[in-house]
Amino acid sequence: MKKVGDLVPSRRDLLQFGGYGLAMAAANAAAPLRTFAAEGRKSAPRGTAKNVIYYEISGAISHLESFDFKESAGMPKDLDVRRIKDGLHISRLLFPRLEKQMDKFAILRSLLSHEEVHFRGQYYVQTGRQLNLAFAREIPAVGSVMALELEKRRRAGDTFPSYMSFNLDKAFPGALSTGFLHPRYSVVDINPDSATKGMSLDEKAVRLLEERWRLLSALRQSERDRVAKMGRDMAGYEDFYETAHQLLSDERWPAAFRISEEDRQRYGNTQVGISAILARNVLMQDAGAHYIHICHPGWDHHVQIWDRKAATNHYKLCEEFDPAFASLIEDLARTPSKSDASKTLLDETLVVAMSEFGRTPGALNNMAGRDHYNKCFPALLAGAGVKGGLLLGATDKDGAVCQDTGWHRKEQPRIENIVATMYSALGIDWTKEIRDTPSKRTYPYVDPLGPSGWIPTDDITSIYG
Repeated sequence: MKKVGDLVPSRRDLLQFGGYGLAMAAANAAAPLRTFAAEGRKSAPRGTAKNVIYYEISGAISHLESFDFKESAGMPKDLDVRRIKDGLHISRLLFPRLEKQMDKFAILRSLLSHEEVHFRGQYYVQTGRQLNLAFAREIPAVGSVMALELEKRRRAGDTFPSYMSFNLDKAFPGALSTGFLHPRYSVVDINPDSATKGMSLDEKAVRLLEERWRLLSALRQSERDRVAKMGRDMAGYEDFYETAHQLLSDERWPAAFRISEEDRQRYGNTQVGISAILARNVLMQDAGAHYIHICHPGWDHHVQIWDRKAATNHYKLCEEFDPAFASLIEDLARTPSKSDASKTLLDETLVVAMSEFGRTPGALNNMAGRDHYNKCFPALLAGAGVKGGLLLGATDKDGAVCQDTGWHRKEQPRIENIVATMYSALGIDWTKEIRDTPSKRTYPYVDPLGPSGWIPTDDITSIYG
């Protein structure tokens, strides 16, 4: 009879065993999903990006007082609004750091959302489609679809999850699941407060971890055939353990969570500031993470939007956003790529910043705030070949009506088109469909069915000039 010790690999073989276990978890999962080209839909993925960062301005920033600036009743007089170029004005009081980075952005000011409620709007942002309760459990997050597509590009030494997020637990829907996709394509959502309290192990803890891992691995190996019959959920647990062990064994993981005092001050010592630092650090490690979602909550200013004494207001949120986002762009633009010395991280990273919708134009409401508005709102895009300095799309003098869609279609672009643009930048054919879902419903990567009929699903090529 074999003893447990006979089954246990040596310390030297431990990481190889981990890789083997990961392969077995994949083998024990359900058969791979098949993708098909959609009939009648054409795409030409650009493939200019290695990474995507999506900065969600969650709760909806007022476009009128940010990136589609319009003078209106109720606006304070202290904003120090300056003209940067024809059609672009920005408040130096609210965005003193970001003003210096605006030449790196294409600003699309003509977006239209299906949704006008936070939960549904933020679900829409994460999935690229409207919420349908009949099969919502089956729908994966966009980042999970990217992780599926990027799986074949992962290198032997890539230990970081393909899809990571920071502060996404603060969004109304939270961090969404993989839906019908395998759990290994799930997001790893990091709480920025917890992340900075220690992500490394001392030598004694490492020895204990490895000893326990050897024992666990041996037991799993001996039970492999029985566990294989337990289905998808058990395969998900197996993969979770493998991923956790690989991360704890990789020196790049704790390195990604080291934050200098200088960075804290420059990014702003806030949750979103720390999130932006960690997003930068993760990409700098070049360890397999390629889609990063940052959530910056709190912008829902129905009440007292300009009251500095209020618990939250536009001034306060801009004081968080400006140093965090500007510093992130600055650092990506001056950090060399590890894979191509001729490029910076910004050269190979598409950065997108936007809300789920905008806020009501004109005068303030009866509570001195602004309500939800989905007819027009902006997105900022930079990096990965985007032509900086572009102003795309236009609204009327109040920011209420779209007068120029900003791309080759007469219809206003939607979040679906932002999703298609991110897929395209990563070299992913966004017209693909998965037809063998559990419900047998076809899952198109970008859904062409809008709330009242078919909508364009093109990527937004006008951002490249």
